[in-house]
Parts: sequence; C-alpha cells; structure tokens
Amino acid sequence: MAKSDTSYTGIFEPMTTMGTLFTNPVMGPQAQHFWEAQDRMLAEMEKFSSGWFKRRHEAAQSAMRASQKVAAEGVTDPGAAMKAMTDWQAGSMERLAEDAKDCMEMMTRCAGTVASNEAEAVDETVETAKKSSKTSKSQPV
Repeated sequence: MAKSDTSYTGIFEPMTTMGTLFTNPVMGPQAQHFWEAQDRMLAEMEKFSSGWFKRRHEAAQSAMRASQKVAAEGVTDPGAAMKAMTDWQAGSMERLAEDAKDCMEMMTRCAGTVASNEAEAVDETVETAKKSSKTSKSQPV
C-alpha cells in the first residue's frame, strides 16, 4: 500500500510558486504592461460595442419605419412598399459594412497594443534584470 502524504506541504506549492513570481523584480514590467494592454483593449472593445449597439438601434428603428410604410402603402402602392424594403436593406448592408470596418480597426489597434506593450515589457525586463544582477553581484556573500 502506498504511503499517504499527511504533511499537506504539496497543497501550498502553487502558492509558493506564485509568491516567487510576484516578488521577482524582473516580473514587474511584464505584469505592468500586461494590465496596461488589458485596459487599452477593454477600452477598444467598449468603443466598438457602443457603435455596434447604436447601429442595432438604428436598424430596429429603420425596420419599424419600413414595416409601417409597407403596411400603410403596400396595398395601394406596391412600388412604395418595395422602395421602403429596398431602402431598409441598403441601410442594413451599410451598417454591416460599418460593423466589419470597425471590428477590423479594433482588432488592428488591439494587436498593435499587444505588440508594442510586449516590446516595451521585454526592454524593461532586460533593464530590470541587469540592475538586479548588478545589485546582487555587488552585495557580499
């Protein structure tokens, strides 16, 4: 029969590892830049979703106006009803194109944020490691 570990030391191992990561001065720039990038990307997503919701509200209002026009004039003037539907569809296509454009711009800005933050974090990490290395070498053992 296998001997069971009753010391519970293994349960704290992940905490010890995490503590080492958080107290390691070299990790500071990485963490700082990660959260800065996170904040910028959230702002980009908020900006995109705000525009998207605005366009969805416009779509709902446009659909309501088109359906009212079709209901009011469709029987007596089928051409007017078809024009109302065509105008609504054209507006919908414009909104979809705007969604796609805004999404691509958001993704491009987010990718740029990640790339620039990562480059800055690496530079700062290297500098921090150099400083830490100099400090540890100058201290007597």
